[in-house]
Amino acid sequence: MGKFVKRLNDYSCIEKNDTIDITYLSHYTSNIKALSNICKGEFWATDIKDFGDKCEGRLILQRINEIISKLSIFSYDQKQYVYNLIGNDSKIENFISEHRTAVLSMCLDTDSDYLWDNYATENGYNIIFDKNVFVNSLFFLTANGERKGKSYVKHSKIIYDSKEQVEIIKKEINDLMALNEMGFDDAVKIEYILRHLMYVGNFYKQEYDSENQYKNEQEYRFLINTVVPTEKYPEIEEMIPKYCYNDKNNCHYNILRFDEKSIKTIVCNSRKAKENLENIIMDIPVKIRKIDSEKHLS
Repeated sequence: MGKFVKRLNDYSCIEKNDTIDITYLSHYTSNIKALSNICKGEFWATDIKDFGDKCEGRLILQRINEIISKLSIFSYDQKQYVYNLIGNDSKIENFISEHRTAVLSMCLDTDSDYLWDNYATENGYNIIFDKNVFVNSLFFLTANGERKGKSYVKHSKIIYDSKEQVEIIKKEINDLMALNEMGFDDAVKIEYILRHLMYVGNFYKQEYDSENQYKNEQEYRFLINTVVPTEKYPEIEEMIPKYCYNDKNNCHYNILRFDEKSIKTIVCNSRKAKENLENIIMDIPVKIRKIDSEKHLS
């Protein structure tokens, strides 16, 4: 591989946010079947085009397009290449449909009222993980059945600061445009740069909109990287995880496996939620969430 493709696979711009002070991660859910799978050491990472929020992938690329349009990095012709790929909603939908991005979302707050209310409801759950044990045990299987470990999964805190997002995009574009790859003209390079930025863009969000306070989620994401061009480097195809389809919810996903011993406890939002786990969860501590009044009394 040339320097351009090697740099394309460099995610240090977001990995630097994975600071050592992160001890625990939480995953809030109201889906008992999903919880059962997780407790067996499996997370189903959903493809971005099948997210519950169908706009998320489009918003990532809209933001990238908006930032690029205000930068002087690209020439007029190069900006036209960008427009031809992600210049409007239909182009963005087409761009996303041709690329796979499997995403797993967790969060830093192990007792967030915001996340309980939005993701775990009255009878939901909060699964709390030892972050280091979880991360160090991560792996997935490729379509050929080969095991690929944690180095193939990128993970970090979400970046909510818009100025930092712009600086990241500027640096990534500058670094990549300065490198060459045999057989890659500007149009091809820009397409792969946009792929790269789409993956990087999964690690930032706006702080809020009219309906949501995204910053309150304190999100931490995991991303399976498939950005390197498989048509030019077919050996990469062997590293891509097995792609699965859930016909019950019409979603595509990759399976991330991990050591279930990384699960420290399951917190239930109600007594009924705890009762629903009887005969399902045997060897993981389970407790009922304390409401604010109970916290003050304890």
